[in-house]
Amino acid sequence: MARAADSEWMSTACNLCYANCGIQVQVGGEGNRHITRVKGDKNHPASRGYTCNKALQIDYYVNGKDRLTAPLRRREDGTFEEIDWDTAISEVASKMAAIRDEHGGDKIFRYGGGGQGNHLGGAYFSSVRSALGMKYHTNALAQEKTGMAWIMGRMYGANVHGEVHDAQAVMIIGKNPWQSNGYQRARVMIRQIAKDENRSLIVIDPRRSETAEFADYHLAVKPGRNAWCLSAMVAHVVQQDLIPHE
Repeated sequence: MARAADSEWMSTACNLCYANCGIQVQVGGEGNRHITRVKGDKNHPASRGYTCNKALQIDYYVNGKDRLTAPLRRREDGTFEEIDWDTAISEVASKMAAIRDEHGGDKIFRYGGGGQGNHLGGAYFSSVRSALGMKYHTNALAQEKTGMAWIMGRMYGANVHGEVHDAQAVMIIGKNPWQSNGYQRARVMIRQIAKDENRSLIVIDPRRSETAEFADYHLAVKPGRNAWCLSAMVAHVVQQDLIPHE
């Protein structure tokens, strides 16, 4: 985190989704460890001063009352005791190595390492997997990321982000960017599309969300009918020969 030279504001980035919007913060409170004020960083090349409800409440995530600040080890009576990091790391490493030596590393299954914008755990765990000979792993994002791997990996060969902000027609399925964001400057984007007569916003969602309120077309498809709706669209394109053959 870089401190601004001429003020109390410090430039950093929000880590609560992939967009990683630039923000400026002021710190204070007990131990000078609380983020007391947040605003969008107008000099950030992507977010350009935009921020959402998540970034504005980022101190809640940094200093949540239930956040652990040290490793805990279970006692025999079921309660936990606080221990130092060196002890925790050495004890866990020795027990994991013992499982590997007796049963094989492929018997150790890893679950975890997700959270948009928080990928360090997943990146650094590759060395742990290698050292222990682990084979299998998954995380809470498996459903989403598996679909992305099949679609983007097979179609484009790599993970890509759509040019949503410049698209002539944007179709959103089961998502409410007005609240969840997930795109750079999401609310600005939604307003711009809604005001532009040459652009269309299509929302497929059984609920009339805040994003659907701005839509040119809101298809309130019943839950479970999403695949049928999309298949019908593909069929119409094929049957009416709307394919760009050239």
